[in-house]
Amino acid sequence: MTFSEPTPAVRRTAWAGIAALAPYAAIKTYWACGGRAGLPPGFDLAEEFRRNGAPAAVIWLEHHGVDFTAALAVAGAVLLLALSRPWGLRLPRRILLCVAWPGTALLPYGVLTAVLTLAGGGDGRQGPTSWLVVAAVLAFCGIGGALAVCARSYQARSRRVSHARLWAICR
Repeated sequence: MTFSEPTPAVRRTAWAGIAALAPYAAIKTYWACGGRAGLPPGFDLAEEFRRNGAPAAVIWLEHHGVDFTAALAVAGAVLLLALSRPWGLRLPRRILLCVAWPGTALLPYGVLTAVLTLAGGGDGRQGPTSWLVVAAVLAFCGIGGALAVCARSYQARSRRVSHARLWAICR
């Protein structure tokens, strides 16, 4: 199979997935930097992480203005770009696909989050407001769906590409 450019639909899907991540990452970064809008009085994200058994490094990052889920969103955006741009073919195929395919599980996770929220699920504790749930569902469904489309396209386009041909194409 020879190399082919990703279709415009694949490139648009990647950008749509990135756009879906942006509101969630922005909200979480705002909170990690000390913002309180949308949080109930007394709600502490770092303490919530601690209560849920998060690693000490995650709690430390939260105390220093870095939300690990926002950092993962940036990593997901870079992964989508790598899967949908010619320069991504220079990266190790197996590593990209071994990260992308499990990431598609975020799509059903987002759908399940939406269903449970609409059904009134939860543990009864007061937490972040519903607009964060909307941003989270949009982000999870957006990145999960975009990873599925882009990973499939990348997998098909990156088969049996010789290194000499690859470097000639990506220059």
